[in-house]
Amino acid sequence: MFIYKPQHLIRLCTGLLLLVATIGHAKPQRIIALAPHLTEQVYSLGAGERLVATVDYADYPEAAKQLPRIGNYRYISIESIITLKPDLVLVWQQGNQRHLAEQLRALGIKVYVSKGQRLDELAEQFAKLGQALGEDERGQALSQKVKQKLHQLRQRYQQQAKVSVFYQMWHQPLRSISAKSWLNDGIELCGGENIMAEAPAPYPVPSEEWVLAADPQAIVVVQWEFTHPWQNWPQLQAVKHHTIYSLDPDKAHRFTLRYLESLTALCQALDDTRKKNHSEN
Repeated sequence: MFIYKPQHLIRLCTGLLLLVATIGHAKPQRIIALAPHLTEQVYSLGAGERLVATVDYADYPEAAKQLPRIGNYRYISIESIITLKPDLVLVWQQGNQRHLAEQLRALGIKVYVSKGQRLDELAEQFAKLGQALGEDERGQALSQKVKQKLHQLRQRYQQQAKVSVFYQMWHQPLRSISAKSWLNDGIELCGGENIMAEAPAPYPVPSEEWVLAADPQAIVVVQWEFTHPWQNWPQLQAVKHHTIYSLDPDKAHRFTLRYLESLTALCQALDDTRKKNHSEN
């Protein structure tokens, strides 16, 4: 005859708690990423094979191009999300997705919201997303990698002589960034001074005349095609000293590990400008 003792109850409860903990931390197997940078982050964290859908323009790494598309920054198909039966949907809090998380949760769908809005939050993004994906160790490792790289660049460039910069996102209409954009953080980290920093909108539309009057020491063009004729104004410092630079927008405008490559290139470009102006002076 089995005699039930208190220690048996303790073991049973302990076992149940361990089971609940295991289930609660089970890795999601059907993931949908609703932003290109989130898709890229999932692959960086080693969970790309568990993605079942993404959005337009999610084209890195190469494997991401094969995923089904269920929307873009203008529209997300909730019907497609329901059909795919995800156990985790990754949502970007900006743009048209601000209220999407609540809609999906109301349908019983688990949601992770990406909230990074400043450069120094990139490291935290990897740690938090890694935890959500069940890739805690990888997330912490990438978080440390980001922190170390930002610290290294900050130590090397931030205290150098300031370089005035016009950051060009597009040419028709001419579009730039202000201090309200996280991209401005990179310019400041590299020892640059954004001539559009004080603009009230995150992505202002300045006139050519305004840029000519500001006469930046460097012009950084970050778009897929460069057709703006800055060379028509030889009086510009950036034309005179050959300090017009081009960066890959996919690397420069996505909150991912590849942004660190773009940031390094930006810092080097501004340092090149710094040296040319010092030599000229």
